[in-house]
Amino acid sequence: MVLSSFLRVNAFPFSKLLNTSLVGNRAAVQGKTQFQMKMQQRGLASNTNFAEGLFKSRHSVTYATRSLNHQSKSRRISSSKILGSLSGGEQNSSKKPKTAVFMSSAAAVATAATVLLNNTDETSCEESTNFPEEALKEDTYGGMTIKLNELTKEGEDFDADSFARTLENSLTRWKAEGKRGIWIHIPTTCSDVVPLCAKLGFEFQHAKNGLLVMTHWLPENSHSRLPNGPTHQIGVGAIILHPGTHKMLVVQEKTGPAAGMKLWKMPTGLTDPGEDIVEAAIREAKEETGLDVEFDRIICIRQAHGGILNQSDMFFVCLLRLSPAYKEGLEKGVEVQLVPQEEEIADIKWMTMEDYAAQDLWQGSPLYQELNSSMMRVAYSAMRENDSESNRATDVPKANEGEQCGLIAKTLPLGWRPGSQTIYLSKL
Repeated sequence: MVLSSFLRVNAFPFSKLLNTSLVGNRAAVQGKTQFQMKMQQRGLASNTNFAEGLFKSRHSVTYATRSLNHQSKSRRISSSKILGSLSGGEQNSSKKPKTAVFMSSAAAVATAATVLLNNTDETSCEESTNFPEEALKEDTYGGMTIKLNELTKEGEDFDADSFARTLENSLTRWKAEGKRGIWIHIPTTCSDVVPLCAKLGFEFQHAKNGLLVMTHWLPENSHSRLPNGPTHQIGVGAIILHPGTHKMLVVQEKTGPAAGMKLWKMPTGLTDPGEDIVEAAIREAKEETGLDVEFDRIICIRQAHGGILNQSDMFFVCLLRLSPAYKEGLEKGVEVQLVPQEEEIADIKWMTMEDYAAQDLWQGSPLYQELNSSMMRVAYSAMRENDSESNRATDVPKANEGEQCGLIAKTLPLGWRPGSQTIYLSKL
């Protein structure tokens, strides 16, 4: 068991061990003869001359340890422990004559060296055939994911060449087993493997801070069915209406295309990873205006292509309501306080929706004329609903008869597995 562990840990040449001085005492010769007999019984007689040289070396173990210096620290420690176990261990050395200690140590190294020389290819294959189970995840599409962060330990060097050998062997086996898409998650600390993976047929799938994902489609008789990397960015715009004046909140940005045109626009921004539209709209409104708001509905969705890195863009215009505390403050004569975001917002104010839609930039754009018309229609409908619920007269223009516009959000449990998701439903 110990010897087999030694063979798995080490696959280095033992040629340096031949350049040693010989021991000519009777005990060594006697021990050598017994050792050679054991080797012949085990079918290892073909290298007995080499073993004899090792056996006669007074410094065999020292040379063996030095030859491990090119290995990682953890493997050197493992090898030293195994050699110690094979040689009887230091704890027993004081009870044995020096010759006997030397003979058992030399015999251990000689046996290991002989087997390694006879089975170099087999040992290397055994070392680099399989990834540990914790580093692999099989998916329901017949694919496999390799997570390199599970192959690294803090304080240890990552052996990129050993990984490449194991990967090549695994790809051969997985292909024979009918596996399809192979994914590799490569943290920044393991970036040395990127060119090695590329040589084995892997392509870039996507990257983000601290992580690169590469993929390889194994079937040769079909085109890859693996998904592309992220193709869309998701943006949100916030329509916030003043409870008393029904004006909408608008901002001017410090940087960007809109800043150069002095355009008054709704607060906007991009969703964060794992963030719902509802959460993103509320967050962006708070960041840019300082206001606490609640989600009402989605007014419309705009889709565009050819953006940053040729990504597509989905933009959700959302109607938000001020928190009830602001309405209570207004009834007491306390105006809604606006706090523009210092880093991004140059100015902030309330503006009528008609003035907003009349800005010069919108007049030459059928797209934004339609978007602004939809925004005003839904906003008017929502304001009339609120006035009706409050049993107060309203001066809001009447929307089309029976019209209830926009998409509302409902977050509901999946039921068949843990977790919830959000569905957006028309109010029509």
